[in-house]
Amino acid sequence: MEGKSLRKTNLFILFIAIIVFFITFLFNFSENTTPTKKQNLPKEEAVEPPGFKVPHKGIHTFIGASEKEIKKHFGEPEHIDPTPYGYDWWIYGSHSEHYLQIGMEKGKVVTIYALGKQLPTEPFKIGEDANHIIKKVDLADTVTFNYKGSRIEFEFKEDEMMVSPLVRFGKIWVQLYIDHFTNRLMCVRYLTSDILIKQRPYTIVYEGKLDEAPEPTEKKWDDIQNAEAREIFNITNILRMRQGLDPLQWNAEAAQAAYQHSREMMEKHYFAHESKWSGGPGDRLHQAGVDFTMAGENIAAGYPDGISAVIGWMNSEDHRKNLFNPSFTDLGVGVYHKYYTQDFVKLWIE
Repeated sequence: MEGKSLRKTNLFILFIAIIVFFITFLFNFSENTTPTKKQNLPKEEAVEPPGFKVPHKGIHTFIGASEKEIKKHFGEPEHIDPTPYGYDWWIYGSHSEHYLQIGMEKGKVVTIYALGKQLPTEPFKIGEDANHIIKKVDLADTVTFNYKGSRIEFEFKEDEMMVSPLVRFGKIWVQLYIDHFTNRLMCVRYLTSDILIKQRPYTIVYEGKLDEAPEPTEKKWDDIQNAEAREIFNITNILRMRQGLDPLQWNAEAAQAAYQHSREMMEKHYFAHESKWSGGPGDRLHQAGVDFTMAGENIAAGYPDGISAVIGWMNSEDHRKNLFNPSFTDLGVGVYHKYYTQDFVKLWIE
């Protein structure tokens, strides 16, 4: 699995942020993960932890549903977003606690991302104390199973066990995204084994051959990147509103600056806020024509998608400060392949 990286800067405290980053970097790479136990699944079948029952009702029951069934229950999607994994996201409930992304591939639901508090995510409840959730499931630092003749093992780092544990959920999987700072469930993602293997959100070891999603064309990447930028923007605003903060306005000029930075980082093979080609966040924003009195930037790389990048920012103290800064008024998001940039600004008002 590709390494995941996050960085954030605020133009007024750049020097302090650099010091914090290096302290955090040294701390992260000094951690040791001690294996505790393994969960072995000898074949593709429904397995439940002791005392755990998969409910017969809830949003997870739509995995495998047809397009017709989804439209009958939820109506027409607000918009349809492509992904690099072969499925399309059907988006519902934007700007609300009904926010939902339903992954549709070949006319069937293969994954679901549930962020809204008003969604039926039983037996897990958005906002629930993580300690209560841990009592419901059996967590392990590895998960092993067979799929299409291949033996697959996912290995979880200590921080992944804390903020994005993976749980076998009958015949599918569920990722539980936990806010490390509040110790509460932020959102839930349901996946089939096929999608889990293609996205590889954790370190993977396997024997045999795994299916790969076809590499998108550059034109398809453009559509994917625009869609992910929009998704990151919507998710960020919903998380802000949960904190009692005003939603941010989309800023096209800031989005262009963010996109150019994400693209430059990939093409120039570096990962940083400061660039010898385009300068710092303030330089890029000024060049894009943004008049601001305050700005901040979050960057990430290596995550399977924008959803995962936002979860990473949420669980990093400095990035979280940008996400929940009440002074910012606007946000621009730019995605290039698996590089993600958020540019937050407080606009200059004459």
